[in-house]
Amino acid sequence: MIPRAAADETMSRKRKIWLISILAALTFLWFNNTSLFSGSTGQPLFVAHRGVAQQMYPEHEDYRKCLSRIHYPEHSYIENTVPSIEAAFEFGATFVEIDVRRTADGKFVVFHDDVLDCKTEASGRVADYTLHQLRDLDVGYGYVTDDGSHPLRGQGTGLMPSLQEILDRFPTHSFVINVKDDLGTTSDAATRLAAALSSDSKRQLLVIGNDSTVRVMQRTDPSLIAASRGSARRCIRDYTLVGWTGYVPGSCRKTITGMYVDLGWVLWGWPHRFVNRMEKAGTTVLLIHPYQRESIHDLPETQEYARQIPQGYSGAVVTNRIDKIRDWMQSED
Repeated sequence: MIPRAAADETMSRKRKIWLISILAALTFLWFNNTSLFSGSTGQPLFVAHRGVAQQMYPEHEDYRKCLSRIHYPEHSYIENTVPSIEAAFEFGATFVEIDVRRTADGKFVVFHDDVLDCKTEASGRVADYTLHQLRDLDVGYGYVTDDGSHPLRGQGTGLMPSLQEILDRFPTHSFVINVKDDLGTTSDAATRLAAALSSDSKRQLLVIGNDSTVRVMQRTDPSLIAASRGSARRCIRDYTLVGWTGYVPGSCRKTITGMYVDLGWVLWGWPHRFVNRMEKAGTTVLLIHPYQRESIHDLPETQEYARQIPQGYSGAVVTNRIDKIRDWMQSED
């Protein structure tokens, strides 16, 4: 029989071993994931959401709804048009996010909404019109302020561009191409779109679409950097499980992922080590304003958003205010 003193000493030794093991594990986790010693002095890449656009009310983000209510204009630019995109690059955008849809004659047009009723004088689905018909419309026609005025009416006639027009007009500029249609159900359209983008090696083109569209496009060109909302979530889920080790799972390689600016702290190695790990895996990180969460309905982009961007963050920041965000970040007020 083991003497009591010896048994107590054995238990004490085991507790010390467990305590040391736990402390060692916690120390490893902290050192392996802290950004304190990364010394990052990087600058963010800015993604201008639809170029320099009018400030819409948050419900507009559901493109299936017919909405065109805007704050009183600070400028005359209209989203997804050549002047809007040109201005965004002049303001310092690294990428401009544009929305792409099919036309009835098999072309691709740059327009946000599923229907024409809100923004233009026409009605019905974009996909039921030819490119020529769409080019005749006034894309500023339907914008309305709270007082019932239409300040952009007549200023957007002929400004709805084709995707090819945008790519030709800005041959060395980078874009995030948001494919709004479910091209996966029409594989020919997704295949044609992927082929059109694959031949372009002069700049970076990132594609966002639904799962089926992305799968078809990546089968056409495996080198295409593309992601769906579902794949971005899978990346974050998988990284949450194993990222503490420094390992980047397959779902996070050569793709696009994102995080809301106020929730970045949940990611292992946030911000600098996380971004560096993703960049080494060929993945672009998008920092997103909280208003795009379904649970948040009334959070306009303000200086507060800019203040939440970590110092030295070198990933991409999605912004509706490319005309303001640099000044906001530099302001101490």
